Amino acid sequence: MTGDSGLSTPPRLWLSVLVMLIGMMLSPKATIAETVIQREDRIKAALIFKLVKFVEWPATAMNGKDPIQICALGDSRVGEALSAVDGKPTRDRLAQFRRIASLSPTEFKGCHVLYVPSAARELGVGVPFALRGRSILTVSDAPDFARRGGMVCLGQGENKLSFEINLRNTREGGLEPGAPLLELATIIE
Repeated sequence: MTGDSGLSTPPRLWLSVLVMLIGMMLSPKATIAETVIQREDRIKAALIFKLVKFVEWPATAMNGKDPIQICALGDSRVGEALSAVDGKPTRDRLAQFRRIASLSPTEFKGCHVLYVPSAARELGVGVPFALRGRSILTVSDAPDFARRGGMVCLGQGENKLSFEINLRNTREGGLEPGAPLLELATIIE
Protein backbone atom coordinates (compact mmCIF):
# COMPACT_ATOMS: atom_id res chain seq x y z
CA MET A 1 0.00 0.00 0.00
CA THR A 2 1.51 3.30 -1.02
CA GLY A 3 0.17 6.66 0.08
CA ASP A 4 0.98 10.19 -1.02
CA SER A 5 3.96 10.25 1.33
CA GLY A 6 5.58 7.40 -0.53
CA LEU A 7 5.51 5.06 2.52
CA SER A 8 4.31 1.53 2.15
CA THR A 9 2.88 -0.71 4.85
CA PRO A 10 3.69 -4.37 4.40
CA PRO A 11 0.71 -6.79 4.65
CA ARG A 12 2.47 -8.65 7.48
CA LEU A 13 2.40 -5.50 9.67
CA TRP A 14 -1.34 -5.01 9.01
CA LEU A 15 -1.97 -8.60 9.99
CA SER A 16 0.04 -8.18 13.20
CA VAL A 17 -1.90 -5.03 14.11
CA LEU A 18 -5.22 -6.79 13.38
CA VAL A 19 -4.29 -9.80 15.55
CA MET A 20 -3.20 -7.47 18.36
CA LEU A 21 -6.50 -5.52 18.19
CA ILE A 22 -8.57 -8.71 18.24
CA GLY A 23 -6.56 -9.93 21.22
CA MET A 24 -7.17 -6.67 23.07
CA MET A 25 -10.90 -6.88 22.39
CA LEU A 26 -11.12 -10.46 23.68
CA SER A 27 -8.89 -10.02 26.74
CA PRO A 28 -11.37 -8.10 28.91
CA LYS A 29 -13.98 -10.84 28.41
CA ALA A 30 -11.54 -13.56 29.46
CA THR A 31 -10.47 -11.49 32.47
CA ILE A 32 -14.09 -10.92 33.52
CA ALA A 33 -14.92 -14.65 33.25
CA GLU A 34 -11.80 -15.58 35.21
CA THR A 35 -12.59 -13.00 37.90
CA VAL A 36 -16.12 -14.37 38.30
CA ILE A 37 -14.80 -17.89 38.76
CA GLN A 38 -12.22 -16.73 41.26
CA ARG A 39 -14.85 -14.69 43.07
CA GLU A 40 -17.14 -17.71 43.37
CA ASP A 41 -14.27 -19.80 44.76
CA ARG A 42 -13.41 -17.09 47.29
CA ILE A 43 -17.07 -16.89 48.35
CA LYS A 44 -17.21 -20.66 48.84
CA ALA A 45 -14.02 -20.53 50.92
CA ALA A 46 -15.42 -17.68 53.02
CA LEU A 47 -18.63 -19.63 53.61
CA ILE A 48 -16.68 -22.71 54.71
CA PHE A 49 -14.69 -20.55 57.14
CA LYS A 50 -17.91 -18.96 58.48
CA LEU A 51 -19.46 -22.39 59.11
CA VAL A 52 -16.87 -22.94 61.85
CA LYS A 53 -18.50 -20.21 63.96
CA PHE A 54 -21.86 -21.96 63.91
CA VAL A 55 -20.91 -25.58 64.56
CA GLU A 56 -20.16 -27.15 67.94
CA TRP A 57 -17.60 -29.96 68.08
CA PRO A 58 -17.48 -32.47 70.93
CA ALA A 59 -14.90 -31.66 73.64
CA THR A 60 -12.92 -34.76 72.61
CA ALA A 61 -12.35 -33.27 69.14
CA MET A 62 -10.81 -30.04 70.44
CA ASN A 63 -7.64 -30.07 72.51
CA GLY A 64 -7.06 -27.02 74.72
CA LYS A 65 -6.49 -24.00 72.52
CA ASP A 66 -5.11 -25.92 69.55
CA PRO A 67 -5.94 -24.39 66.16
CA ILE A 68 -9.00 -25.40 64.22
CA GLN A 69 -7.61 -27.32 61.28
CA ILE A 70 -9.32 -26.54 58.00
CA CYS A 71 -8.21 -29.07 55.43
CA ALA A 72 -8.70 -29.31 51.67
CA LEU A 73 -8.30 -32.46 49.64
CA GLY A 74 -5.95 -32.12 46.68
CA ASP A 75 -5.59 -29.09 44.46
CA SER A 76 -8.63 -26.99 43.71
CA ARG A 77 -9.45 -23.32 43.33
CA VAL A 78 -11.62 -23.36 46.46
CA GLY A 79 -8.82 -25.07 48.38
CA GLU A 80 -6.43 -22.41 47.16
CA ALA A 81 -8.84 -19.71 48.35
CA LEU A 82 -9.19 -21.51 51.70
CA SER A 83 -5.45 -21.24 52.28
CA ALA A 84 -6.05 -17.54 53.03
CA VAL A 85 -7.72 -18.44 56.37
CA ASP A 86 -4.45 -19.76 57.79
CA GLY A 87 -3.72 -17.86 60.99
CA LYS A 88 -7.07 -16.05 61.13
CA PRO A 89 -9.04 -16.08 64.38
CA THR A 90 -12.28 -18.00 64.60
CA ARG A 91 -14.20 -18.56 67.81
CA ASP A 92 -11.57 -18.66 70.55
CA ARG A 93 -8.86 -20.21 68.37
CA LEU A 94 -6.83 -19.64 65.26
CA ALA A 95 -7.53 -21.39 61.99
CA GLN A 96 -4.81 -23.50 60.48
CA PHE A 97 -5.03 -24.50 56.81
CA ARG A 98 -3.67 -27.81 55.60
CA ARG A 99 -3.82 -29.48 52.20
CA ILE A 100 -4.14 -33.26 52.25
CA ALA A 101 -3.31 -35.66 49.45
CA SER A 102 -5.82 -38.46 50.09
CA LEU A 103 -8.71 -39.56 52.27
CA SER A 104 -6.66 -42.01 54.28
CA PRO A 105 -7.09 -41.73 58.07
CA THR A 106 -3.45 -40.71 58.51
CA GLU A 107 -3.95 -37.80 56.11
CA PHE A 108 -7.13 -36.32 57.62
CA LYS A 109 -6.12 -36.91 61.25
CA GLY A 110 -6.49 -33.63 63.13
CA CYS A 111 -8.81 -32.02 60.57
CA HIS A 112 -11.90 -30.33 62.00
CA VAL A 113 -13.22 -29.20 58.62
CA LEU A 114 -12.55 -31.03 55.37
CA TYR A 115 -13.33 -29.55 51.98
CA VAL A 116 -13.62 -32.20 49.26
CA PRO A 117 -13.76 -30.72 45.74
CA SER A 118 -16.45 -31.99 43.40
CA ALA A 119 -13.76 -33.33 41.06
CA ALA A 120 -12.27 -35.62 43.72
CA ARG A 121 -12.06 -39.19 42.43
CA GLU A 122 -12.29 -40.43 46.02
CA LEU A 123 -15.95 -39.41 46.17
CA GLY A 124 -16.98 -42.16 43.78
CA VAL A 125 -20.64 -42.78 44.51
CA GLY A 126 -20.55 -41.23 47.99
CA VAL A 127 -18.48 -40.09 50.91
CA PRO A 128 -15.86 -42.71 51.82
CA PHE A 129 -16.69 -44.83 54.82
CA ALA A 130 -13.50 -43.68 56.57
CA LEU A 131 -15.03 -40.20 57.02
CA ARG A 132 -18.45 -41.23 58.29
CA GLY A 133 -19.18 -40.81 61.97
CA ARG A 134 -16.04 -38.72 62.58
CA SER A 135 -16.02 -35.27 64.16
CA ILE A 136 -14.92 -33.71 60.89
CA LEU A 137 -17.26 -31.26 59.20
CA THR A 138 -17.23 -32.53 55.61
CA VAL A 139 -18.02 -29.90 52.97
CA SER A 140 -18.14 -30.20 49.19
CA ASP A 141 -19.58 -28.59 46.11
CA ALA A 142 -20.19 -32.02 44.57
CA PRO A 143 -23.84 -32.46 43.58
CA ASP A 144 -25.87 -34.29 46.23
CA PHE A 145 -22.86 -34.49 48.58
CA ALA A 146 -25.07 -34.13 51.68
CA ARG A 147 -27.43 -36.82 50.38
CA ARG A 148 -24.55 -39.22 49.71
CA GLY A 149 -23.01 -39.24 53.18
CA GLY A 150 -21.48 -35.77 53.47
CA MET A 151 -22.48 -33.09 55.94
CA VAL A 152 -22.60 -29.81 54.00
CA CYS A 153 -23.16 -29.40 50.27
CA LEU A 154 -22.48 -26.04 48.66
CA GLY A 155 -24.71 -25.21 45.72
CA GLN A 156 -25.27 -22.43 43.24
CA GLY A 157 -28.67 -21.15 42.29
CA GLU A 158 -30.34 -17.94 41.17
CA ASN A 159 -27.13 -15.88 41.38
CA LYS A 160 -26.44 -16.84 44.97
CA LEU A 161 -24.62 -19.51 46.89
CA SER A 162 -26.75 -21.90 48.91
CA PHE A 163 -26.03 -24.91 51.05
CA GLU A 164 -27.61 -28.08 52.37
CA ILE A 165 -26.90 -29.67 55.73
CA ASN A 166 -27.49 -33.33 56.42
CA LEU A 167 -28.44 -33.28 60.11
CA ARG A 168 -28.23 -37.04 60.55
CA ASN A 169 -24.68 -37.24 59.18
CA THR A 170 -23.59 -34.16 61.10
CA ARG A 171 -24.96 -35.43 64.41
CA GLU A 172 -23.53 -38.92 63.83
CA GLY A 173 -20.14 -37.18 63.78
CA GLY A 174 -20.92 -35.57 67.13
CA LEU A 175 -21.27 -32.13 65.57
CA GLU A 176 -24.13 -29.77 66.31
CA PRO A 177 -24.98 -27.01 63.83
CA GLY A 178 -26.25 -23.84 65.51
CA ALA A 179 -29.72 -22.43 64.98
CA PRO A 180 -28.53 -19.46 62.84
CA LEU A 181 -26.88 -21.89 60.45
CA LEU A 182 -29.92 -24.14 60.27
CA GLU A 183 -32.13 -21.15 59.44
CA LEU A 184 -30.07 -20.41 56.33
CA ALA A 185 -29.61 -23.99 55.12
CA THR A 186 -31.78 -26.51 53.36
CA ILE A 187 -32.06 -29.33 55.88
CA ILE A 188 -31.69 -32.95 54.81
CA GLU A 189 -32.42 -35.70 57.34
